[in-house]
Formats: sequence, C-alpha cells, structure tokens
Amino acid sequence: TKNNKQQSIMWNNSTAGSANYYGHQPQQQQPPPSSSAPPPPSSSNQNTSGQKHDIFVGNLAFSTTEEQLYAAFSELGRIIKIRMVSDLETGKPRGFAFIEFEDPQAALSAIRNMNEYEINGRKIRVNFSNSSHLETLANQLGMDLSHVTGPNK
Repeated sequence: TKNNKQQSIMWNNSTAGSANYYGHQPQQQQPPPSSSAPPPPSSSNQNTSGQKHDIFVGNLAFSTTEEQLYAAFSELGRIIKIRMVSDLETGKPRGFAFIEFEDPQAALSAIRNMNEYEINGRKIRVNFSNSSHLETLANQLGMDLSHVTGPNK
C-alpha cells in the first residue's frame, strides 16, 4: 500500500511582518478594520486551557488557497492558523484543511454556518476535527449539530 505521507502548510496571522510560507513578505494579512470585525485579543479571552479550537474543512477544490479560506471564515472570528494538507511526496493538495480559531464559539459557528458553503464551485464540508474538544463543548451547550455530524454527511 502507498504510504500516505502528509505535509502541512501553515499560515499564522499572529506573525504579522514575517515571511509567509512561500518566503515572501506579506502585503497585508489582516483585513481592514470594520465595525463587524471581532475585537482584538485581550488577556481575558486568550485560550489558556491549552485546547485548540480547530475545525476540519473538506471537499476543497485543489485550487483553493489559504487566502480564500481566510476570507470566507474570518468573518466568524479571529483565525489563529490555517493548515492546508498536501501529499509530502508529490506536494499536491489533498483537498482538506484545518482552521484554528481563537474562540470556541467562532469555531462552532463555522461548523454550524459554513458546512455546504460553496468555494471554487464546490460545496465544502465543515466539521469537528478529530483532535478537537469542540464536539464535547457543543453537547454541553445543548447545540444541535446533527445536520452536520449525521450519518449521511
């Protein structure tokens, strides 16, 4: 069987001014301020639990870029990191990514509102990542996400 090695490309918007993963200086990583933008991080809403608030985004067209994912998902909350997965041997995209949010509510909102959202002509799949605690949190909050996590999805 073929060894499915994976390579991650990470984009971290908290490193403003540093080179991006292509080694180029970014023109501007943060969207311009607007009244609907999430508040800047403060010590009161930092993720001190050490848990990642990440989600799985699948069924991506191979042409989808991190910038397109950032544009689509940043309206829901502050994104910490976008990790697009590609094959280590070929460098070709695998068609899925993980997006980490600063706030668990933003991640849950992305699962609830962005599943089946169309990007590059494909309806994306947005769900809990395997390493995420968000499914437990959603259950504790009484959120019904069965339309996303049901057996037919």
